[in-house]
Amino acid sequence: MEFETKEFVIQFLDERILIMKPKENLKSATKEGAVECLEKMKELTNSNTNSKAIITHVASLYIKKDAMRVFSDEPTHEDMRCSAIVSTSFIARNMAGIFLRMRKRFIPNDIPMQIFNTEEAALKWVYSILDSTP
Repeated sequence: MEFETKEFVIQFLDERILIMKPKENLKSATKEGAVECLEKMKELTNSNTNSKAIITHVASLYIKKDAMRVFSDEPTHEDMRCSAIVSTSFIARNMAGIFLRMRKRFIPNDIPMQIFNTEEAALKWVYSILDSTP
């Protein structure tokens, strides 16, 4: 299934993997767009009791701090087992790496998170974790 918000496209694979991508024409994510996206993702996550994972595509675009905080301040859903970040941008991957290291300091028992160059590699990793958890 695929859903569109004002700024993002969300795919829901096998009723357990959420894939979030910014729309191709998006210049900058806004707080309002992030809130709308997060609400749809919560709705999908709450739609069943399956273990879930999220794959987030990070584009080379400017994201305002208030929009980024919408996602980073949200507690991890109890059904979420892992999170993957996909980016082809060297700079975006490095920034995501910094974010993950900082998050690990403040949330020591967090779900596994990893950064990938391709969605295919991220999906392989996500399926390996979901297939090994109830």
